[in-house]
Amino acid sequence: MFKTWNNRKTASALLLFGIIQWIIVIILAEGIQPNYISSIHYISSLGTGKTAFLYNTSTIILGLTTSLSSLLIRGFYKSRVFFVLFLIAGLATVGVGVFPENSRPMHGIVTPIALIFAALSAMSSYRLHGGPAAYFTVFLGAVSLVSGLWFIPYLGLSVESREMFLGFYKGTLERIVIYTNLLWVLILGSQLSNKPET
Repeated sequence: MFKTWNNRKTASALLLFGIIQWIIVIILAEGIQPNYISSIHYISSLGTGKTAFLYNTSTIILGLTTSLSSLLIRGFYKSRVFFVLFLIAGLATVGVGVFPENSRPMHGIVTPIALIFAALSAMSSYRLHGGPAAYFTVFLGAVSLVSGLWFIPYLGLSVESREMFLGFYKGTLERIVIYTNLLWVLILGSQLSNKPET
């Protein structure tokens, strides 16, 4: 078994584990955090209070698995652009866990870096994929990037703000930005294990 465990499969396992554990933790934390409303509150609000340890630890794990995967992928996918973008996205995600929402100004610096570089990584990863997946990842990266720009008017709003721009509360739009990034990484992780080492 371990003789066939190459860089692709290791990167795949890391990416899938990182994403899946994070999604499960978010679902649990949203149910645990008192008075939490996903459409209104930032996801990062789970990094404070009762769910702080759970969320921040999971986010650091997500960032580490992403960063380690970028190093492994570099071994067989020679795109320097993708490597740099994906590594920065992973390291910035670690920063989101290390500097939670109440750690200003650092949290406000690392969060947009993580989201923007993840979206750009998606669009630069198309050669890693085969068939329709290549187009889906570019599409998801573009949606995340455009949604991130759309999110700019929400910056600086208080945690409890219920202001709406173009029909969305800040929590909903933030999830569009984040979950489109998670989706393309899931596609990448599932595809890597099905391709031979080159």
